Amino acid sequence: MKKIAIIPNPKKDVDFSVTERVVKRLISLGAEVYLEKTVALSDITGCHIYKDLPCEAELIIVIGGDGSILDSSVVAIELGIPIIGINLGKVGFLSELEPDNLDMLEKITSGEYDIEEKMLLITEKIGHEGKVTATRLAVNDVVISHSEFLGISEFTVEGVGGGVRYRADGVVIATPAGSTAYSLSAGGPIVSHNLDSLLVTPVCPHSFFDRSILFSPEEKIKIKNTGSEVLNISIDGRRFDAILPGEECNIARADKRVKFMTFKKNSMFSTLFGKMKLLEDIK
Repeated sequence: MKKIAIIPNPKKDVDFSVTERVVKRLISLGAEVYLEKTVALSDITGCHIYKDLPCEAELIIVIGGDGSILDSSVVAIELGIPIIGINLGKVGFLSELEPDNLDMLEKITSGEYDIEEKMLLITEKIGHEGKVTATRLAVNDVVISHSEFLGISEFTVEGVGGGVRYRADGVVIATPAGSTAYSLSAGGPIVSHNLDSLLVTPVCPHSFFDRSILFSPEEKIKIKNTGSEVLNISIDGRRFDAILPGEECNIARADKRVKFMTFKKNSMFSTLFGKMKLLEDIK
């Protein structure tokens, strides 16, 4: 791949020093580099400056944390191109590279990489009239939780085989990739990223017996607000919409998939365990 767009997070790469190193390295490798106008580096020549990410881009490199990658994945999915992250966060579960191993960028222009396609979720907000009022894709998870108060949320989780009534702080519906994010913190299992499924994990359930449920990828999950308070829908850590009492939302596997570039084969668990060890060492 030769046409590469760079999306840095200015809150993580404050002086754009990592961005500068990445851009210079890619240009030296013969790549066409696209850089957003607001973060253009004045002393670098050979960059294509853009306002809106160009459709001719073949790859997006995100410089930041996992949140930056999730935000940028919206564009990557829309263009149908892969994404790769350079970690400037604390752990970076979704990142392939660290600032100290940028020599690996040579593998992009030499073709020494694999593309992993990961499952996405699609969320449909359903209004009182039974009509879809909003939709959005999720890479990691959809979280239903209370809106502006602290207390128990009441909702049902329904699939083809029936429903479960919950009283809990909330519920996480995760992709396999998202099983190592909020769902894991809530006590959910780790799911192999190549196993398409929907993982439903209640958050602090008001019961000793409520546990995670792993649904098939063909399942369509319906969450209904059975309480008297407004519930929030958050997608990949960003607020999406609200569910009023009596309203519901549908969550299912999306037709589209997100593409991640990787230089390692079958490395999900070794990478995960390494990141977990790093997380334990953070002070």
